[in-house]
Amino acid sequence: GPLLVLSPGNVFYLSGFRGSLGFLLVFPGGKTFFFCDGRYATQSREELAVEAEIVEFEQDAVASICDVFFSSRENLLFVEDVASVGFIRRFEEKKCPVIPCPSPVNALRAVKDEAEIRAIRRAVTVAEEAFRDVLPLIQEGISEHEIAVELEYRMRRRGGEAIAFPTIVASGKRAALPHARPTSARVKKGEWVLVDWGVRVDGYCADLTRVVPVGEVQETPFRKAFAALLEAQAIALELIREGVEAKTVDQKVREVLRKSGFERYFIHSLGHGVGIDVHEEPKLSTQSTAMLHRGMVVTVEPGIYSPEWGGVRLEHMVLVEERSCKVLDTLPETFDEKGGENRA
Repeated sequence: GPLLVLSPGNVFYLSGFRGSLGFLLVFPGGKTFFFCDGRYATQSREELAVEAEIVEFEQDAVASICDVFFSSRENLLFVEDVASVGFIRRFEEKKCPVIPCPSPVNALRAVKDEAEIRAIRRAVTVAEEAFRDVLPLIQEGISEHEIAVELEYRMRRRGGEAIAFPTIVASGKRAALPHARPTSARVKKGEWVLVDWGVRVDGYCADLTRVVPVGEVQETPFRKAFAALLEAQAIALELIREGVEAKTVDQKVREVLRKSGFERYFIHSLGHGVGIDVHEEPKLSTQSTAMLHRGMVVTVEPGIYSPEWGGVRLEHMVLVEERSCKVLDTLPETFDEKGGENRA
């Protein structure tokens, strides 16, 4: 039966439409309908890159979708399982036989073509240029919030259409929070600042993390933890290639961290796919059933977090190739105490 595509990312992937409200109804054999309200009628005619009949609805999208479905004489309507319970109930009220299902589009999106990889590279470049702009500002006395605002401004100024996610900036002990919100807390000398940032360019995302020391860091666990992260990163990058199970990479990283005594402080999965959305397939986790394929773009982001002294994380973006992988970002992994770049 036909598939109703609801996720904005999947709609963009299949059609090129970049508005915030539009649905695709794709029938077996390729007949496609695009549903939107009057706000997006003109935009859809300009942006749709597929042959689709545009159906403009006034208030009730479900009624319009049902009209097209019933006229097709199909028996079942499959709906992406991102649909809310209320949305599904509206179909049931109209006696439309719907089945929520995992979207097959997600698997298609996991492997990028050359145009998508170029867009991701552009996003990585913008993110890195913006970070280099802000790096000299990461000094004693600046607040986490000010760093985040400056970084987001520079990403937009350099051509980003939007930030990919709310920027994470955490200094000192607050770096133990993997998704810390920037606060008015001011950076102190002898601390380090964890920055996780990303930007969207041409519809595709970048996602990077670096740690910047401010002055000389005396905290011994910080140095030991960061050394362990570097080793874990190196192991992961050696493993990633076509045909490797995603969970194997995560497991090997945990083994490395276990030997250095830090495994219990690694409290999230190793990475995830990046593309139209900042989190997409495949997942690099112990629960993952995915196999890595050439053309996938994934993050590799081991982290160590302790409420007692703080946390560290290092995140690369990686393109899976046939016999190896390619790191797409070029920023150094470490920075000196004055915020300068260390290139070993």
